Amino acid sequence: MNTLRAAACDLLVLCGGLGTRLRTAVSDRPKPMAMIGDRPFVGIVIEQFAQYGMRRIILCSGYMGNHFKEWYARNEHPYELFFSQESSPLGTAGALAQAGGLIRSNPFIAVNGDSLCTVDPEALLAFHAAKGGCATMVLTTASCRSDVGFVTMDEQARVTAFAEKQPGGSSRFHNAGVYVFERSLMEHCPAQRPCSLEADVLPALLSRGIFGFVSNTPLYDIGTPERLESFRASHMGTSSGQQSGKRAVEIESGLNHTRALGVPA
Repeated sequence: MNTLRAAACDLLVLCGGLGTRLRTAVSDRPKPMAMIGDRPFVGIVIEQFAQYGMRRIILCSGYMGNHFKEWYARNEHPYELFFSQESSPLGTAGALAQAGGLIRSNPFIAVNGDSLCTVDPEALLAFHAAKGGCATMVLTTASCRSDVGFVTMDEQARVTAFAEKQPGGSSRFHNAGVYVFERSLMEHCPAQRPCSLEADVLPALLSRGIFGFVSNTPLYDIGTPERLESFRASHMGTSSGQQSGKRAVEIESGLNHTRALGVPA
């Protein structure tokens, strides 16, 4: 399998969650749009990939999705941005299926928009190509937390089991919410109905080869008020500065169509 360079790879950002645990702290916007200083959290997620030359970003939104469009219409950025808006919650796999018509690269990278694990996409794509599986997922060493996905793998880095958000067990790794997917995986993501990558699609594809890329960097998420405040405290000093580039290219992907809303000059 040939290695795709990061600059040629699409980035799909999953931002459709309801964020119910965070409502007491962030009630006026979707969770990934929680502000960290002068920029939204999702902007930090995207920037870690954009710095490697990734320029085609697909943002899958749902709950209060207009906030993403409004922010990126006002703020310039050095990448092309597309939107896939779901009218009702579709889950992570359902969101992939809806955005399928916007994805051009093979493979592509998908990330959760409400968590952050710093990773080198060039190294991640090279690992994926070397393993030759249908998917690669970034893993971090398991902690005492019981509300994130747990993963086990063998000595060849092949994933052997999932335990999504279940306490206990002997799993050594957390799912960091960063993936490389072959486009063929989309055949297993049902359209127009809720479906989970983590609970439904990936466990069913273990026999096709899913591999774990272990990162030694911290895994952050902003799923609770306490974690959001902790992330703000440690990252408020880093400002995005003035972004030069283009404003959003708005593309709305419906369940049965993809419609260009406009390309600003």
